[in-house]
Amino acid sequence: MSVCKNILVWQWGKKGAGPKIAVELAKALKQHKEYNVLLSLSENAEILSGTSKVICDFPVKTYQSIAGFLLRWIQSPWIILSLICFFKPRKIDLAICAMSAPLDLLMVLVLRWLKIPFVLIIHDAQPHPGDRFPIQYLLQRCVIRHAKAVITFSNHVCKQLVNQKQIASNRIICLWHPPFDYGISTSNRQPSDHIHLLYFGRLLPYKGLDLLAEALKLLHIDKAFKIRVIGSGPQNKILELLAAHKNVVVENRWVPDEEIAPLIEWSDAILLPYREASQSGVAAIALAAGKYVLSTNVGGLVEQFQHEKQAILCDPTSEAIALGLADLLQRDLSNAVQKDCAAEWSKMTNLMMQKIKPLLDIPHES
Repeated sequence: MSVCKNILVWQWGKKGAGPKIAVELAKALKQHKEYNVLLSLSENAEILSGTSKVICDFPVKTYQSIAGFLLRWIQSPWIILSLICFFKPRKIDLAICAMSAPLDLLMVLVLRWLKIPFVLIIHDAQPHPGDRFPIQYLLQRCVIRHAKAVITFSNHVCKQLVNQKQIASNRIICLWHPPFDYGISTSNRQPSDHIHLLYFGRLLPYKGLDLLAEALKLLHIDKAFKIRVIGSGPQNKILELLAAHKNVVVENRWVPDEEIAPLIEWSDAILLPYREASQSGVAAIALAAGKYVLSTNVGGLVEQFQHEKQAILCDPTSEAIALGLADLLQRDLSNAVQKDCAAEWSKMTNLMMQKIKPLLDIPHES
């Protein structure tokens, strides 16, 4: 099984980074003429709507609620049969899961029945504080057991998987998180008297918004700036404290894909005041767009930014973040350089396939 011709990339989440990674991964693999690549997404994936022009070879009906999730499990025999009928004549050599989702065990059953090896990209080895669905990580562990290998985008996650004995180290392929291309243009930034700083992402405790709020109290600098804190999460006192600051606007809501480009274009720099992190999809967007980033030096963020001249790293304390903000606000933020996203994804997928192929002939752990 050392030759892979027909490759399936699947990800059955509806929102966020999962579908985006699947699309970019499939696109990069398609650049190699020796691969025939099929893409399977949830039919409700946000990335399929609007003007994205994503071609999904096999859209799968997932669910919109907990009741819908339970109904899909009741319907699992019919789902499994439909998957077998689609994949069997296409002679898939390798399947790649771009990010785990709750219905993946159905795909695992199909792949085992058809004797198709698969690998799984692991973004988080364990739940973050405030994650709403910790059961997802139990399901992820079940999928890991049947995978030929897992792929991580940071050594941080790799070490966590080994320390937790989720998988042997020789089954882990450690790569990096390529930048996310959202078609962001530097020319769309409107002139302003204020420096625009952006926090974008889930509004959860591990994201360090309390540290940002405290840092703003310590910040004394004669620079006009605005901060937008935008993302979805439970309303709490920290968000109220941030919203009360004269320089801060808080928008507690989900940001759809079509709003990401204008949002990043509005900003001069991105703030990542995290208390912990595996790696960051927001960082991948920022680097692609050529934005400066102020980030704490936690988890996989150190690896993600260690060679980036546009990144300022600081300790995860309010004092250090205040100093980082002062440094950031004194810089010329207009000279950042955008990344060649296609080249980065091509480089990553080349190395990924080189490392996957030798593992396909080794019996997996069951």
